[in-house]
Amino acid sequence: MPTITVGLITEAQQAEDILAQGQADMVALARGMLYDPRWPWHAAAQLGGQVTAPRQYWRSQPRELKELFGETRCGQR
Repeated sequence: MPTITVGLITEAQQAEDILAQGQADMVALARGMLYDPRWPWHAAAQLGGQVTAPRQYWRSQPRELKELFGETRCGQR
């Protein structure tokens, strides 16, 4: 049966370590996501990943994380 870890998980590396060490099959986040709705984006950036985001989100890519969405172009219409 899959296990889910919850409670006081606030950092991306903390969640990654729990999964990598086999302590749980899934990590559930609540407070972190309420505090920062872009938590998954920031976690992906911290762990060296990229996010596949719909085109309408491209302009909201954090300025300091230019590689987060991969190669995107937001030219004029």
